Amino acid sequence: PDAPAAGTPQRKELVSRVEGHMFFYIHAMRLGWGSSVHAEAGGALRLMLAVQEDSDRELAQVGRMGLELCATSTHNPAVVTHLVDTAEDVHSTTDSWRVRSACLDFVREAGHTFGLHSELRGRCMAMVQEKGLLDPVPEVRQNASASLAGFLRMAGSEHIRSIIANAPKPRRRGGKAPGEGKTDEERAGMLVRRHAKTLGLAACVLSHPTELPEWMSDAVGSLCRLQGDDTMITAVVSKTVGEFKKSHQDVWDFVKTTWSEDDLQLLSDVSGTHSYYS
Repeated sequence: PDAPAAGTPQRKELVSRVEGHMFFYIHAMRLGWGSSVHAEAGGALRLMLAVQEDSDRELAQVGRMGLELCATSTHNPAVVTHLVDTAEDVHSTTDSWRVRSACLDFVREAGHTFGLHSELRGRCMAMVQEKGLLDPVPEVRQNASASLAGFLRMAGSEHIRSIIANAPKPRRRGGKAPGEGKTDEERAGMLVRRHAKTLGLAACVLSHPTELPEWMSDAVGSLCRLQGDDTMITAVVSKTVGEFKKSHQDVWDFVKTTWSEDDLQLLSDVSGTHSYYS
């Protein structure tokens, strides 16, 4: 049934009941009684995710507080696995992009909390990379990229290199227009996939904000070659390269002496300044 209209007594009663259920769970977690509410964990998680779509922002904030506690204060791997299963189910069935984004937030925090549990962490990273980056809504994809950067911090170089190898190919000047002969829906899908691959590259670069792994020049170069692409792609390139420059200023002398002239020129072209590299 539809939710009661805003401002009605029925609506106020419903909000009060929902808040009561969430606060009960939150206080149990805060007081260290999490084991006593494990049986209700899945239902509580669904409720906290559902209220993210509600127009009552205070109610949604209570839900976000509960989601964070669920992810960071549940120390039983079996329970957390069940919660990740629940988040995946909600993510795959909801029509709300806010709820899908909240699902990604939850699995990100759960994955970091159980960082030493490689299987669970791998599941969380896979959900972010395989589902979040391909979400039809740009805001969700951007959230997935930021979440993926945290996971890649703990991932091996082979996984990162696989993302770099899957980078979008730069478009040739004077080449055939992308999506020519395709329907609007097909062109939109192509852009989502291209944006997802670009955000994957950005996650690789941002996963190491101060270090310079061997693959970094390949990741940054692949991004820079996309400058001048679709507006959505170019925005990711400009923002990521800007963040890279800021966070690596202390090691820039090393960059200038170890990266190729072509790599430095690509960076210069994107940044719009040549003096920075001289």
